[in-house]
This record gives sequence, C-alpha cells and structure tokens, in this order.
Amino acid sequence: MKRIFLSVLSFALFSLSVYAQSINYASINKEDVERMNFEILGKAADNYLVYKEVKGNHRISVYDHNMQLREEVPLTVLPKRDDLLDISFYSADNRRYLLFQHQEGDVVYLKSVPIEANGRVLEKPSVLDTTMIAYKTDNKIYSIITSNDGSKLMAFKINKKDKSLFRFTMKLFDAGLQPISESRFSLPMEYKGDYLTGYSVANDGSYAFVKYHRQTNGNIVDAALIEKPAGKDEYTEHRLNVNDLFLDDIKLMVDDANNRYLLSSFYSTKKRGDIEGLYVYGLGKNTGNVAFEKTTLFDADLQKRARGRSGKSAFNNFFINNIIVNADGSFTVASEELYNTNDWDRWGYWGGWGPGWGWGGMGMGMWGGWGPGWGWGWNRWGGWWPYSYYSPFFYRSYWWGGWGPGWGGPRWGGNSQQFNAGNIVVISFDAQGNKTWDNVIVKSQRENNTDGSISYQVLPGSNGSRS
Repeated sequence: MKRIFLSVLSFALFSLSVYAQSINYASINKEDVERMNFEILGKAADNYLVYKEVKGNHRISVYDHNMQLREEVPLTVLPKRDDLLDISFYSADNRRYLLFQHQEGDVVYLKSVPIEANGRVLEKPSVLDTTMIAYKTDNKIYSIITSNDGSKLMAFKINKKDKSLFRFTMKLFDAGLQPISESRFSLPMEYKGDYLTGYSVANDGSYAFVKYHRQTNGNIVDAALIEKPAGKDEYTEHRLNVNDLFLDDIKLMVDDANNRYLLSSFYSTKKRGDIEGLYVYGLGKNTGNVAFEKTTLFDADLQKRARGRSGKSAFNNFFINNIIVNADGSFTVASEELYNTNDWDRWGYWGGWGPGWGWGGMGMGMWGGWGPGWGWGWNRWGGWWPYSYYSPFFYRSYWWGGWGPGWGGPRWGGNSQQFNAGNIVVISFDAQGNKTWDNVIVKSQRENNTDGSISYQVLPGSNGSRS
C-alpha cells in the first residue's frame, strides 16, 4: 500500500475534516516572527497546542478546532536562558510532557512536567536524572528517544572523557515517566575514526544504534549495528557486509511488529563518488539472524524523475529522512533533496574536529540547530566536552530553527543563507528487501536563514500506520 507524505509548505497550522474536506488555517500572529522556534504538540481534548519560543520567551499557543487562537499561555517553569540547555516534548496516554535540561552549579538536571489540555503547567517539575560535571556547559547532557508505540522513553548520556572508550548510561521510563530500569556499558572507539548515529529504543525497551568508521575523505568503510537487549548491560555488535560499498548517512528503524531492525543508506562504489543506489539491511532483534542485505541501483528513469534530468549525480543532494514500516514487514524509504546556497559537495560537510566544521558544527552546519547539532565533541572555546552529543549528522532542525546560534550564523550577524528542500523520492520494499515500487513527489521550497519552515513531516494515520 502506498503511503502519502504531507509536504509542509509554510508554518500554517490546520485541522482537516475527512468528511467535509475543509482546511482551517490559523490567523497570522504578529508575535510569530521568522526566527521563532516551534513544536506542534497536537490535539489535547478540544484544543490544538503549539509550543513557541522567541528570544528566550516560551509559551503554549492554544487553538480551537477551527484553528482560532484561544489563549497564549506563558511557560514560567523554565530556568533563565543562560542555564537552559535543551527542551523536548513527549506524548503518551493522551498526556503531553515538557522535558528540559538545565545546569545549577556543578549539576545538570533532566526534568519533566506535564502540560494540561488548556496549555497550562499545574505541577512542579520532577527530576528524572542528574549529572555532576566540573565545568559550565552550553550543550545538553542527555539525549531523549522514544519507542514507536510511545510506551517507552529513554534518556541516555555518553561520557567521552576517555576518547577511546565511551561510557553509556541509559535510564528507561514508562509512558507516565516512571523509571523502569537503568543500564551501563562501555564501547571501544577509535579517535577521529569511529562515530555513532541512529539511536533507537524498541517497544520492549531494547536499545540500538549504529557505529561506523569514516575515513578522512568522507567515505564510510566499516559499520555495525550495536544491540543491547532490555534489562541487560551487555551489547552485541553485528557488522555490516559493506566491503565493496561506500555508505553515506546510515538510518536505523526498529520494526517492532516483525521483531527486527532495518537499516538504510545511500551508497557509491567509488571513493567520494556519486550516489548510485540504496543499501538496505534487516536483522532479527535479539537473534542476530540477517533477514536480508541488499542494494538497489537507481536507474536512469528514476534519476531523471528525481531531479528532472538523468545522470549519476542526480541523487547527490538527497538525504534519507524516514524509514516507514508496515505490519506485513514491507517498508518504505523516503528521501529529500536538501541543499543551501553555499558551494559545497556531499563529501565535504564532514569537516574535522574543531567547532564550526561540518554539518551541525557551531551553527556552521548546513541543517544544524541549537542542541544536538553543536559540534563533534568540542566546546566553543576549544576543549573536550565529556558528555557532548556525538552524532555528527543531525541536519534536521524542525523546531530549533535553522542555522544555529553559534559563530557565523545569521542570529549573530553572519552571512545570510538560503535553505532549499526539493523533491521527495519514495522507494518501497517487500519484507525481504526487494524493491517493489518508487514514486517522486515534485516540490520546491526555500527559506532564508532557517530550515524550520520547509521540508515535510510524516503523520500517523488513524490505524497507527504512517501517512
């Protein structure tokens, strides 16, 4: 069954009645400036809630079913801007939670507080975890991931003081943010060679991510899926068979219905070569059985439809956004053309280990936002952040806004940037990893100094499927 992807053409909130086929748009609010950070929290009772932040002022906008603004509710539970490290949201069991990290003295706190259907916060924040550090940090300590069914939330941190041995601490919570378990393990790393990405948690609490080795020329030449079952401190490393391929950004999705993990990546067969096709990999969860490991070459017809022209370079500006899984084990990989006005090439954005190098580095990253996109483990003044978030490829910044608050970004008087989001390419596979169909959704979007109002998002259908 083909999936329909909703393209978000601008920051316009709407409710859609299936029977009446009508769209209700929110009126323009003068307080909603271009550089606003936002997160659509969804429907709560008869309201639609949207978090907004402008210049350190946080609020919840409450809309009725016709998208008329009912009220702007200030968020007063958050600490001052200099101490606030990160904000995220979690929805489960028809409740919505605000999660935030902040520093007091030598302690970083991870806290949560429920948001009522009227947008108000009526309880005091609860402490989920703490970390003692010996420095003033600008970066978040904890990373938050949730299971596909929303029943589990995992907060994890990685201590990288020993650059050759990363120490993981994971805390698993249920839908009510009550603690279930805490786990620890250490992972050997090769400095300036090994990287991590794709952190995921399964519905049963199992934890998985991808470890890969990237050469200085930008090519991924070695990769493995790291799997840690729920309730255990031991992990298993499943190496991918990519000896003859050079992978790009590797995406991971948990297929809970079929008890397996799915990985996908663009690939080339030459060093720093053009993108030639798509690599897919399926692994049985907690079994180590490889379900499939296959490549799909992009033919001339798909290349032409993707960019309006043929040629091996047609997919060089495309990046995978989603892996969407069906109950029968079939799945769909969605990618999008993403680029900015700077001259750059696909193999040049990985940069180095200093601030401002590569995507997501101190505001110089093409799609990096405030938070996970800040650098590759170095603080802004030079020096090692032992708990800094490690993945170098967080170019999506749907609500933290765009080019980042670091040096060189427009928020601090740097050069203007234009972000572009082009066509969407959708490729579907059966349960054995064989391609079944493809489609191209033609679109063209651009915005100055932010990527927060372009691109698309995938919405859950009424039956739990993605549409």
